[in-house]
Amino acid sequence: MKYLFLSPWVWNNYRNRNIEIPIGVSAEGNECIYVNPVKYKNWEKIFRLQNISTHATGSVKVIERFSRLPKSFFLLLYENYDNMKMVRKNKPEVVVSWDYLMSLFACIYCKLKGIPFVFDAMDDWEEIEKNKGVRLYYKYIAKPVLTKLSYAITATSHKQVEVFGRHNKRVFLIPNGKPMDFIKKTGEYIIQNMEEGRTINFIATLRDWYDFDLLFDVFREFPELQLNIYGEGELFEYLKNKSAQYSNITMKGHADSELLPRLIAESLFGVLPLKLNKLNDSTCPIKLFDYWSAKKAVIASPTYEMQKISENGGMVLAAKKQEYINAIRLLLNDKALRDSIGEKGYRNMLEKYNYDIIIPQFIASVTLDK
Repeated sequence: MKYLFLSPWVWNNYRNRNIEIPIGVSAEGNECIYVNPVKYKNWEKIFRLQNISTHATGSVKVIERFSRLPKSFFLLLYENYDNMKMVRKNKPEVVVSWDYLMSLFACIYCKLKGIPFVFDAMDDWEEIEKNKGVRLYYKYIAKPVLTKLSYAITATSHKQVEVFGRHNKRVFLIPNGKPMDFIKKTGEYIIQNMEEGRTINFIATLRDWYDFDLLFDVFREFPELQLNIYGEGELFEYLKNKSAQYSNITMKGHADSELLPRLIAESLFGVLPLKLNKLNDSTCPIKLFDYWSAKKAVIASPTYEMQKISENGGMVLAAKKQEYINAIRLLLNDKALRDSIGEKGYRNMLEKYNYDIIIPQFIASVTLDK
């Protein structure tokens, strides 16, 4: 089958991971076309349009688009129209869109032409978008239309499934995960790194959905532990200045993706200090699966999604400073328990959260009743 993917991010925007769904669908023998968002005038200032890494496309065809128009409300209409043209021109049998703003016309066109249109609701974009006008457009125009007219909706979190499932019968949970080659590579580093140190490596985009202030306060109580924070983002300078006050917290900057398996394997355990808010309730964090790939116990904030995932073990939930402190002490003092929790997380990876399992689930979801 021929799949057309509409995305708000250029193919090479993700720094430490591939865009696994098109790659996996293509590997199953399907023709896949990935349409980059339009790069309009002064696009270099927009993060989601920047090629900050290099990922192999395999057999996926990536289409670049440019416009001389400056960013404006008319761009919204223009890109919606251009996405519809992409569907009409390429004649796909399935259209998959992550673009909550620019796929409205494409969705309507697919409905009229009988082409299955799949809306992949990864996160709660109403909470991410800062422009009030855009938020209103999505909430009262785009989201209702996409919800009702989409042939199917796939969502990475239980909360998103619940929200969209009230208005569309074809809603499927397709969680995030890791490819099996990453899991195997991480396992190789575990074998090489048999002696456990006192280092915790945290690798992420440094944005405000993590509670870094809480993380710093907690690790102040454990001077014997070294916390290394890898990544870049809007909070980097703030965290760099703050870390200067801590002898055991170091800002490491960007880490190349090939280093990720080793850094995760060297971590004594994992931490996921997610802020307790509506956005994180609807988010399935990939960082969890990094740690689980390395058989690491994880201390995570009890967001709605983390509570759901933790039902199968693999983590300790902690909301406040003292709870994080208690959890760290528990893992430090009981290696058998730490290993047992990490092993449960690893089994979760093998049974549910790897793309050898996720891709067939995705294909079955979007081709239902075809």
